[in-house]
Amino acid sequence: MAILRLMIGVCLSCMATLQAQELVGGEISLPEATKEAAMEATQALGNEVLKSNFSYAVDKMYPRWLQRQAKRMGSEQRLRAALQQVGSQMEEAGITIDSFVAKPVYKVFHVHPKKKQGVRQIRSGDDVDYEILAIVPTEMKMSFYSQDQPKRSFLRQSFQIAISGDGGLSWTFIDGATLKKQDLRSVFPLLPQQLVLPEKVDTAL
Repeated sequence: MAILRLMIGVCLSCMATLQAQELVGGEISLPEATKEAAMEATQALGNEVLKSNFSYAVDKMYPRWLQRQAKRMGSEQRLRAALQQVGSQMEEAGITIDSFVAKPVYKVFHVHPKKKQGVRQIRSGDDVDYEILAIVPTEMKMSFYSQDQPKRSFLRQSFQIAISGDGGLSWTFIDGATLKKQDLRSVFPLLPQQLVLPEKVDTAL
């Protein structure tokens, strides 16, 4: 009986190890068409920001991140109102966004696993669906005016976190401008602890 219990314990331990290995988010490869879709969706986001359509940015915010930001602001309505004011505040400060370019995808990961419909117990990675997380570098040219000074411009290199739950057909976003690695990993714990995000750099033009 003791031997039987030992064998059962070993099997359960092996299964737990298998599940842990299968459910590690890990970096993945994607078809070029899916990476292109992430880049194009990011460019579409940037095009709307260029038009000061900040409501679009809220509409396309990753839902769990939107909930977190709305909670910090007190409500989603307050969050939307605050972002709507961004355009007028930039205009008052003499700041314009002149261009936005989404660059090729930097890295891609599997995140946020969920049991597939009809699955009662997770035995391997085949029993779960993942969200795709793509890190998309961006370049944004901005200009600003100050009193009695000529126009000055700079290039801001940053990134967007693009997330898809339907295999790349649609994407939502987390803006990387002020994002820290620990903030991102708090939403997606399966991301590697040694994850390196693209560097954020402002360069005078």
